[in-house]
Amino acid sequence: MRLRHSREFTMESTNLDLPLIGMTCANCANTIQRTLRKLPGITEANVNYASERAAVSYVPGAVSIAQMIAAVRKAGYDVPRARSATASASEQVDAEQAAREADISDRRRRMIVGLAFALPALLLGMSSDFGLLMPVVMPFVGSMAGYHLTLDLVLLALAIPVMLYSARPYFVHGYQSLLNGSANMDVLIALGSGIAFLYSLMVLLGVFGGHVYFETAATIVALIGIGKYIEVVAKGRTSAAIKSLMALRPKTARVIREGAELDLPVDQIQIGEVILVRPGERIATDGIVIAGDSAVDESMITGESLPRDKVIGSTVIGATVNKQGALRFEASAVGADTALANIIRLVQRAQGSKAPIQALADKVSAIFVPVVLLVAVLTFVGWLILGHASAETALINAISVLVIACPCALGLATPTAIVVGMGRGAEAGILFKNSAALERAAHVNTVVLDKTGTITTGDLQVTDVIDLRPDVSGEAREPGEPGSSVLALMAAVEKPSEHPLAQAIVRHAHALGVVVPAVDGFQAVPGAGAQARVNGALIAVGNERLMTALAVTVPAGVQTRLDTLRAQGKTAMFASATEGLIGLIALSDTIKEGSAQAIADLRATGSRVVMLTGDNAASAKEMARQAGVSEVIADVIPEQKADTIKRLQSPGVVAMVGDGINDAPALAQADVGIAIGTGTDVAMEAADVTLISGDLRGVARAIRLSAQTVRNIRQNLFWAFIYNVVLIPVAIAGIFAQYGPILAAGAMAFSSLFVVGNALRLRRARV
Repeated sequence: MRLRHSREFTMESTNLDLPLIGMTCANCANTIQRTLRKLPGITEANVNYASERAAVSYVPGAVSIAQMIAAVRKAGYDVPRARSATASASEQVDAEQAAREADISDRRRRMIVGLAFALPALLLGMSSDFGLLMPVVMPFVGSMAGYHLTLDLVLLALAIPVMLYSARPYFVHGYQSLLNGSANMDVLIALGSGIAFLYSLMVLLGVFGGHVYFETAATIVALIGIGKYIEVVAKGRTSAAIKSLMALRPKTARVIREGAELDLPVDQIQIGEVILVRPGERIATDGIVIAGDSAVDESMITGESLPRDKVIGSTVIGATVNKQGALRFEASAVGADTALANIIRLVQRAQGSKAPIQALADKVSAIFVPVVLLVAVLTFVGWLILGHASAETALINAISVLVIACPCALGLATPTAIVVGMGRGAEAGILFKNSAALERAAHVNTVVLDKTGTITTGDLQVTDVIDLRPDVSGEAREPGEPGSSVLALMAAVEKPSEHPLAQAIVRHAHALGVVVPAVDGFQAVPGAGAQARVNGALIAVGNERLMTALAVTVPAGVQTRLDTLRAQGKTAMFASATEGLIGLIALSDTIKEGSAQAIADLRATGSRVVMLTGDNAASAKEMARQAGVSEVIADVIPEQKADTIKRLQSPGVVAMVGDGINDAPALAQADVGIAIGTGTDVAMEAADVTLISGDLRGVARAIRLSAQTVRNIRQNLFWAFIYNVVLIPVAIAGIFAQYGPILAAGAMAFSSLFVVGNALRLRRARV
């Protein structure tokens, strides 16, 4: 991923996504994290070992990106980036990809060299232990002393390439880790293999007596090298969803400049330029259709399987596929501002965050290596003094403790599952803001749904217009005369408003050819309506709550008709002037396709489902009946929505689902705020989860995915803890005798692979 920083909603802080190379365990991530947090101007830094990225918040001017990179490199790790400071986004991505491929290639070479020399050394050592080589070697050396010396020299020759080449990163990184005041997995491997090698060398030189363990030292490095190589390849697969999204970005676009069609790199597209896309081609960037009609496959972004029809005025998303007709569209967002770039950035940032469940593993990992070092020393002393064993036996058992202890499994348990789970969510059109939200969603037992735009389409239609002015029946008015009807007056007041009800009234007026007059002094009344001066008269348009506040009474005859409209599930909007009530308009909404199924899915999860709306109770209950919601809380203004959520939180964990600005306080108050992706940016910013497609069925999918991910994390943590709890005592007891270090190395490699493999199962999770 490229080095990229994006402005947050405050000017003081900027976010940076920093790719990393060279980490070998969770303690490496902790080291980089501490290093970055020490820099002035860094407000927050979280390093994810599984995704190999650092999510940094910093104050521009107080610290530079170059200083961060220098600090990371001084700590012994690297940050891949393009050579040119002005490199394009694709060049930055290519630079990181090349660096990761080079890292994998380097690990592969070191693994192959380790195996090529360690395997013969192991076979030779085992054959020697069982006396299988004596008949072959003795005729050439003539004595037992010569026999042992010859075999020891051969084993030394085989071990040297492994220790100098394959083991070099463990010694270098282990030394750098100690210099930084911490101890990582490399320290354990370097000590385990290094002590075995140096002890054997001392035996060969006659300083000590006993058996040499050159093959043990080499095999420890080789086995762990295999495990680390497979682990880094597997970790690459955990981010497969993000990589597939990044791969969707087209390299070029057909831009129309001065009447000519030019194939240009996507990075050169500017906002406002016209782009031509033919059937079967990917749309280069976000835009608005200005010519043509087609169907576009947006499944890679929204998770929706059916193509969406596009006509003039429709929005298109970069990286989606044009299926049928040719389209011309005007670029509305380019580069890092496109929907795809934002999705990638959001998911990567969320993957880099830490879930609360990870806290225990982090605490254990922080003290793990020092504790293991202490246990290894106690093992050596215990066997030597209390067990009356030889120094050789005590040393081998201590080495087994060093090698079998695995902080990697603990460090990988949570982040690998988080990375894979969030990637799977992105594929299904579900974006989690952070890992804490992913964890909380697993415990949701109450789901509160906004009505308009969430359960319903929000595409309201005017069904009834009732003019109550005294002179209406006695004076014919031309439909085109400004202000000649209640519809014109209401449309005039509602025109500046973005509320769905207001926009529906304006659309209806325009459709009938009604001339809408200009207004002065427009003022919105949150949760109630709006008022403004039309042709000098103060006109208020809103719900019954607004009329009550203005002391406007509803005549009995009008109330009877109003009750009939509401019984039909229609919403009424009133208009008043200085003389009182002058008219009302009834509007009707429709249930979204899939809403009824979504609510049934939520009930199947055992969740309590509640509709929360500002609409009147009669209209809300009719919509709820159609959608299958049995519990309705109506006539709630935006400020009260948050209070209602707070009350519902006392017995349970509440998820709030909404799409509008008026839902933002409730989304923020809820344990898990879920925004419909077709809604406002404010709602999505306040929410913890965004459903890109706007399909309400995504709520149950998000909860299911969260539950599966948390279950996977718990499985990983259980096995990581059990592995160390069971096998470290086995190593202390010296159960495997002289082959303990070799078996320990294999077990250590397996533990990390088990955790990563278990997390990868989430890629096939059903959501």
